[in-house]
Amino acid sequence: MKRGWSFAAVIGIAMLAGTQASGSGGGDGPILDYVTSHALHPIDRAAFAAGRVGIVKPNAPEAVRYLDWRLLTGLRTGTDAAEALATPCCGDWQDLTGVWLAARRQVPGVDTDIYWIATERPGPDYTTIPTCFADAFTTATATLKARIAAYGASSPWVRAWVDGQDAVFEACSKPHTSLPPLDPAAPAWLRADRLYQQAALALYDGRLDDAETTFAAIGRDPASPWQKLALYLQTRTIQRAARTTRDPAAFARAHAAIDTLAAAPDGTYGKGEVERMRQVLDYVENPAALRDRLDQALNEKAPTTDIAAKFKDYWSLSADKPHKPETADWIATLGTRNRADGLTHAVERWRATRTSAWLVAALSLVEPSDATAAALTQAADRVAADDPAWLTARYHLLRLRIGQEPDATLRGRVDALLARTDLTPSDRNIFLSVRAQLATSLADFAAHALRQPYCVSGASDCLGYASAISAEQLGRRGQAWVGLGNDARMLIDRLPLPDRLALARMAELPAELRLDLALTNFVRAVLLRNETAVDESARTLTPLLPQVQADWRRILRTRPGPEKRFAELFVMAKIPSLRTDLANYTRPHGPEPSFGGYWDTWLVRAPRRMAPPEFPPASAYAPGSWWNPAAENGYARSDLVCDNKCGGAFPVHIAPFAQPVQAAALRERNAFRTPSEVEKGGTIGLTVWDEALAYVAAHPRDPRAGEALYRLNRVGRWSTNTNQLSKRAFRLLHARYPGTIWAKRSPYHY
Repeated sequence: MKRGWSFAAVIGIAMLAGTQASGSGGGDGPILDYVTSHALHPIDRAAFAAGRVGIVKPNAPEAVRYLDWRLLTGLRTGTDAAEALATPCCGDWQDLTGVWLAARRQVPGVDTDIYWIATERPGPDYTTIPTCFADAFTTATATLKARIAAYGASSPWVRAWVDGQDAVFEACSKPHTSLPPLDPAAPAWLRADRLYQQAALALYDGRLDDAETTFAAIGRDPASPWQKLALYLQTRTIQRAARTTRDPAAFARAHAAIDTLAAAPDGTYGKGEVERMRQVLDYVENPAALRDRLDQALNEKAPTTDIAAKFKDYWSLSADKPHKPETADWIATLGTRNRADGLTHAVERWRATRTSAWLVAALSLVEPSDATAAALTQAADRVAADDPAWLTARYHLLRLRIGQEPDATLRGRVDALLARTDLTPSDRNIFLSVRAQLATSLADFAAHALRQPYCVSGASDCLGYASAISAEQLGRRGQAWVGLGNDARMLIDRLPLPDRLALARMAELPAELRLDLALTNFVRAVLLRNETAVDESARTLTPLLPQVQADWRRILRTRPGPEKRFAELFVMAKIPSLRTDLANYTRPHGPEPSFGGYWDTWLVRAPRRMAPPEFPPASAYAPGSWWNPAAENGYARSDLVCDNKCGGAFPVHIAPFAQPVQAAALRERNAFRTPSEVEKGGTIGLTVWDEALAYVAAHPRDPRAGEALYRLNRVGRWSTNTNQLSKRAFRLLHARYPGTIWAKRSPYHY
């Protein structure tokens, strides 16, 4: 049985072993997570298998939290259990339908415009009920390949087989589907396959009596290739009828059918499923007793062979119940949506049991201001190094004590953690983030600012989970993808220009990240009218952004004054995504005409009626509005260390080396103001784009004038269009340079 489909799941046709589907292809870019709560990577699964618990993450899937529970309570896991529980249910579902669709396209004449197969039917209250399962597509693909190998893809009988299978899969989502008529001259193999298709379609369509009768007929035909499956499939059909009708007589009949399968000779297909099939019935008939048996089985020292399916049923029988067995209670408390109540309960259970598992739950929910914080941190400090909860306790000690204990003390503790060789990528990235917030110098910060994304797109261990960060925030270091952590990007934006320039000089940073720093530094230098910094940034950018290399060189050879200022604004008009901060910047890529984004508008001088400047909030660097069950209102504070995956949000802490320069960095921001910051009724005044337009108006013979007006027209159209910039540039362009290519490219100003 596939991991995740429980005894209680709607049972599809059980199939013979077929070909295994490969992971979905596509791209070699990284899955963009620095921190994951899914154990999708082999490194994570190997850690669980070896009995190592990393930082427990409350928003992990319930099955992964159960793995944490096993290890925290001294139970064994092993490779098979870790693999089964960590594999998401149905992760390859559409991969398998896609494999089937690709296989059927080998048959001439079939409809090739089918790109999707619905596998569910509508249920009550806007729910859906799964009807067709992955094994059906696996076996259909394997069977088609066998028929093509035996009779050829162009055989009309193979085409008839595909037509029949298409009808079977149509029944997955549509009622009252019927098989196409079969030519009386069809060969025996096709007639046998058609009978099997008929039974499968009846099962999907809920015509269980017809399905049972047909499977019984298949069982009486020793020539049928499906005969050895028939008893098992007939039994499953009777079992489904009992679950559907909930009739006592149907349950009695199902138990009798299962007993018949159990008494069949050894080697009978499906005989090994007998115990599971009985539990399917218990799920409906005796749910409380089944839950108690499953709880006992799931807390045995060694994992059972069908641990994932057992857990699936156990959790579905426990999750919404007010009174739960301890294991389910811990899993639910860890991921509670009510932090205050969850913390109270976790602390009560910890005080009653004094177990590491309940201490971990309480630590994940506690905030420094809570009355129980002191007792919990003291208990965390006493967790022994050989305790499976030790790493989680270390993390929460840092979270609860940063800003309260000396940075030097915490720095030594983090360095000791980073010296370990058994950290998963997630946990290493988490502690690197903490360490960057404790950096003593710019070089120390740079040494801890980079993170490695978790895995590679398309790999089987990623399964499509992604997108905490943008691909355009990454660069290559050797063969590895790396990027600045969210916390690191926030701190960089809080540094004054001299420190940012120094960081952009550091050769250990990948070229792509130096490009990001240099471009944001260039904008800051232009707005601050710091020509030395402008030139340094232009020199850095000449090889890093060669698409506008001529502009960088013009800036470098032009003496300070209005012409140099115009050269600076001219290149800024070519790069829409330029910003002063990494928070909302997007890296330009491709040829210059394809640079994307929207232009920002900066004021030449800030008007009086303006609030004091501020740094971008931490939320501007967060992966998004992350749902956090531990937060009272459902949404957590921005957590730039663990992406709100470790429980309570890790507080923002400005690194010691950066604290003295915060005031200078904030003063610089007076030069970065935009019209959106002007208070109601305030005067916007002159913008940098007004300044560029004024230069063009005063220098009609400048060879860049026509192009500059074309670009200013676009700036106005794709920005705030302050002071009707687009219209003014359009009119001047068509009045002075009507026959130029720039005028032809600018037919509108709106």
